[in-house]
Amino acid sequence: MVTPVDDNDTAAAAAVGAVSSNAAAAAAAVAVEATSCARAAVATAATATITAGAATVASDAVVPAAVSNEDATDDSTNNKVCRFLITNLQGGRGYAKNDFRIDLLQSKHGLYDIAETVFDIMDKEKLTNDMIYSHLWDMTFNKKVYKNGWRRQTMPDSGEWTQPASETDIDEGEPRLFSGLNTPLEKGQKGKFGGESASFEYVLESITDMSAAQKDKTYPHVSKVANQISTKVEDDWLTPSQKSQCIKLQEMWGKFYSGNNSWKRAKRSPDRAFTRAKPSAPQWGDELQIMGLLINADCKFKKCWTNIMQYAFVDRTESACSMRWYQLKKEDYRLKWYGKGKSAAEKISLAKRLAKSTMKVQLERKPKRERHPYANADEAVLREYAERDLAYENGY
Repeated sequence: MVTPVDDNDTAAAAAVGAVSSNAAAAAAAVAVEATSCARAAVATAATATITAGAATVASDAVVPAAVSNEDATDDSTNNKVCRFLITNLQGGRGYAKNDFRIDLLQSKHGLYDIAETVFDIMDKEKLTNDMIYSHLWDMTFNKKVYKNGWRRQTMPDSGEWTQPASETDIDEGEPRLFSGLNTPLEKGQKGKFGGESASFEYVLESITDMSAAQKDKTYPHVSKVANQISTKVEDDWLTPSQKSQCIKLQEMWGKFYSGNNSWKRAKRSPDRAFTRAKPSAPQWGDELQIMGLLINADCKFKKCWTNIMQYAFVDRTESACSMRWYQLKKEDYRLKWYGKGKSAAEKISLAKRLAKSTMKVQLERKPKRERHPYANADEAVLREYAERDLAYENGY
């Protein structure tokens, strides 16, 4: 028996078949897309791996390995020890009893390390309570002046500064490394440190290769230098050669001051002219401290002049020093501070140390005839100076 077929049933069956066919097609499409995504993910991972490897290779090729300070000093060309002699060290509480030697490494240290080490010395010697950054200070080396305190760190220990370092700045961020100075280090180069917290002088005594014994030291390395100057008012602090040089300089300065080696403004001159004149003596400076120490030690002028002052004050006459000596004895407000808290022997010893330092400076100076004040000025500048000076005098 044949079952009759209804048209509606046929249509329904066809619809079901179509839906099933579409579902199968959709499933196949999803499967294909999933496969494609998987392949893309694998390709991406492979590409990332290759890129990372390439980046690693590139990084290893471009960035050098870090070199420690210890490794840097293994090079024989860098194993140089610079020895500086620190003299006339003075803090807020007076002068140090000794001088000091500071050993530094040429490849790692700089001028700032000298100052920092000296402040550590002053702290141990109880010469000051100030820190290196408490006040402004200047540091001269080989006739070039460096200045500290004119720029600040944005935050403590940040390593960032309010402004870039100039040619004269010196601080923790710009220590003026020995290896970076414009002039190479040489034995005998000198410098000074001056500020409200401290003052001292220093000289480069030697530059030597690091020995086996020196490799075990920690740098900066500090050692004391015993004070060999006696406490007697004698000329035992001088060598015969220094004595003869000072005597010759005295004669040269005497002739200089007695001749027309300077200039002065001509009186009632319409063209503001200058005429030759005798030089004036310089103002009293460090000489007063040496005099004050000797006065407070109850020393006599004549003996002090014969054994100390005439060699330190080669550009002064005995009569001028005598007048200033007895005038200083009346200036109690000034005199009481010289050598305060020291014994008479310590005052004499300190006076001789300062005299020796002053004498060394004097031996490097020679009297020189002064040039005309406007020798290097052009006509416009000369007229400006003349008008200014004339207006100033007319105001009085």
